[in-house]
Amino acid sequence: MLARISCVIFAFIAAAPLLKPVIGAPDSSSSFLRGNPTSNQEQRLLESDAQWTYAIAAAEFEGQGRNLQGNRPKPKITHNVESVEGYFYEVDMSTGSIASDIASGDPVTLPPGAFISANKVNLGGGNIQRKKKKTKKFKFTRALEDTLSEEQKRNRAELRRHLAVTGIKTFVAVRVVAANDAATSSLESQLREEVFGFGGSDNFNLKSGYEGCSHGQLTISPGSGSSQSNNIVNGVVTITVTTDTSEGDGAMRNAITAEINSQFGVTNPTELADYFMYCLPPNTLNGVAYAFINSWQSVYNDFWCNRPSAQMHEIGHNFGFGHSGENAEYDDQSGMMGFSYDDDEGPRMCFNAAKSWQTGWFSSKSVTMNIGGDGPTDNCLITDLTGQSEYDAQLSQTILVKMNRDGDDLFLQYNKATGINSGTLEGRNQVMIVRASGEGTSYAVSDLLAKLNAGASYVSDDYLGEGKDLTVSFISVVEGKARIQIDYGGVCSGATFAPTPAPCPGQKQVTVEVTTDNYPAETSWSIVKDSTDPCVGQDNPSSLSGTGYDQQNTFYSNEYCVDEGKYIFTINDSYGDGICCSYGTGSYKVLYGNTEVAQGGAFGSSETTTFGTCKSVSTPLPTTPPPTKNPTPSPTLNPTPVPTPSPTEDPTPAPTNAPTTSPTPGPTNEPTLDPTPSPTEAPTPAPTGSPVGCLLAKFGESCTKDPDCCSGSCSGGKPSSRTCLAE
Repeated sequence: MLARISCVIFAFIAAAPLLKPVIGAPDSSSSFLRGNPTSNQEQRLLESDAQWTYAIAAAEFEGQGRNLQGNRPKPKITHNVESVEGYFYEVDMSTGSIASDIASGDPVTLPPGAFISANKVNLGGGNIQRKKKKTKKFKFTRALEDTLSEEQKRNRAELRRHLAVTGIKTFVAVRVVAANDAATSSLESQLREEVFGFGGSDNFNLKSGYEGCSHGQLTISPGSGSSQSNNIVNGVVTITVTTDTSEGDGAMRNAITAEINSQFGVTNPTELADYFMYCLPPNTLNGVAYAFINSWQSVYNDFWCNRPSAQMHEIGHNFGFGHSGENAEYDDQSGMMGFSYDDDEGPRMCFNAAKSWQTGWFSSKSVTMNIGGDGPTDNCLITDLTGQSEYDAQLSQTILVKMNRDGDDLFLQYNKATGINSGTLEGRNQVMIVRASGEGTSYAVSDLLAKLNAGASYVSDDYLGEGKDLTVSFISVVEGKARIQIDYGGVCSGATFAPTPAPCPGQKQVTVEVTTDNYPAETSWSIVKDSTDPCVGQDNPSSLSGTGYDQQNTFYSNEYCVDEGKYIFTINDSYGDGICCSYGTGSYKVLYGNTEVAQGGAFGSSETTTFGTCKSVSTPLPTTPPPTKNPTPSPTLNPTPVPTPSPTEDPTPAPTNAPTTSPTPGPTNEPTLDPTPSPTEAPTPAPTGSPVGCLLAKFGESCTKDPDCCSGSCSGGKPSSRTCLAE
């Protein structure tokens, strides 16, 4: 059953060291509490001069299924403070206020008399203020900060983010046993397989996903650690707590951290590994998963710890990635920061252009346009985009383009559905344009603005408020790359590019794309001419089909050349449950020329779509066996193109035997009529009696019935060997 992630995002952006949530109900020895705390954490006074950090939390919840229609709940924004020990408490904003100059991650002070009641901070009518730093070093640093240009600040921010998503990062997945004997469903061996790929049967997981998307620039390494009471083995450990699942994920999470610190003799878990994944027992977490932004901890509802899309999504938050949205907070399904899916082996995809820019993985293959500037490519760029899945460090490639302006920037990439990105669920093989703030180097929610097929354009009117439009055009596909043009203010009008030959001269190209589910052999499809097409009549043989799929969760693409006309596409599932979303996240798409005419995945036994229009003169589609009976995975798939109307065997240009009957009762030694009744050694392509300008098949050409021929006569025999006779 496919599900969208129910994700709770805590936007804690604390100063180094990164967040270290501490544990459980603190006791009276905690440095920030006064008095004797009760078990229900009520009426505990807080030290106003203690070190606190302001933190914003954004909690999102989504329902099940893939229906993108209807209203969805907006993120819930909360204001929180974090103690030096790592406790996080929500601030009751009805009891006070927060100074307007404070940003998430800033050090703050609480007003005198603030206290915790029911796990919330009551400000007692006071205000949270920015904490002043008093060292001379700060003044020097602040002065140095003021001397940096905006470009230097951008470069520094990008370097910090790049370092955070490259290199070797250690991870630990925690299996939990609760006080009421509830436990994480997966055993340690299963978690090792589902997170790190140990055992060899799990092909897509946190490790293979991030290492594949980064092309080896990020390594996911299993953490380790040992003590007298416990051991972290190949990145997995079991922790037993005295907390009951009914106490909720917050209490459970802190209890787990307390046990890790206690059993391994550390101040906080980050002394053992860079990142921790808490896999909670069933009925502990009301949702699917959540993670702390720019931090070390992610939390999962039981089996969601095994799902690669949930793993990559939540760890993406740890890396500082925001959601990828389109019409809502995170419904951009082209990458992992959109929805997550209840799929053990997919979908295989990476990240959209804004998130990919943030990773720094493609910094050497990126182009920055300062729109409105005076640089050589600031206002006009024509280039070929390589899909990020086909990154090659040794080649000169352009993978990402960023269009700078004050405020939000635009990011562009070719979302090629191959390799590690073969399972992308939206914008397959299209040029994608997304918008995001933060210069593409810090946490920001992105918006998908456009998905372009070849020949399409996106126009942003009056882009900079100067009366000039920004136009992004997907010109064509050239040798597997997307040729694009970005034009601000019409300055590209004199630029040229090499034209790409039409793939089907005089005909239409039909492209059928199928991503299989967990049972690929159940899937088949066909395309036939529509019998209601007046140009076709009743002669509608099935001409194209696809069967024999044998690879799970794999993308296939077939291209054919056909005459213009009206066609019926039918996709079938022999079991009757479609290809999405009960057993995998399969999908299909049909393009007629550059226009998408059919798409889907969630159907029963079959789904049918009619496309195309009647043409005044129509040639029947060939009756030879359909190509691509056993397709192979893209990109090596080379389907046989639709054959031309010529016969499958070379017909002889004239009858092989002379007529058995002479045309005259008693022929003389020299015939009295022209032409001769039997063919000459080198006959002309058509008999001299053929009507001038006839548009039908001529003498010797293939036919299926008499009206196909200029002579009005088609020979008998097998359909594949029939030819037109002489008049």
